[in-house]
Amino acid sequence: MKVRKRGWLTILVVVAGLIVLIMSTVREKTKRIPADDKHRPFYESMKKGDDRIQTEKKCLVCHNPEAIPLPKKHPPKERADRLTC
Repeated sequence: MKVRKRGWLTILVVVAGLIVLIMSTVREKTKRIPADDKHRPFYESMKKGDDRIQTEKKCLVCHNPEAIPLPKKHPPKERADRLTC
């Protein structure tokens, strides 16, 4: 059975789509909280089962415009998919 030009184009589009889907799910989109002593209480709070939103509000104690501003590429504070400080 011979594959026509249209068949190869369809195969190419499907493979390209699969590659895009796989690559978008594999790479990390945001940085995780550093695993250092300053951030350990936040990890422990989350492990205990505390509310993520309440825990994240504590980030503002250190991360504010006067003390340690968040990086310019920091995701919006409204994101609810992961804890980022």
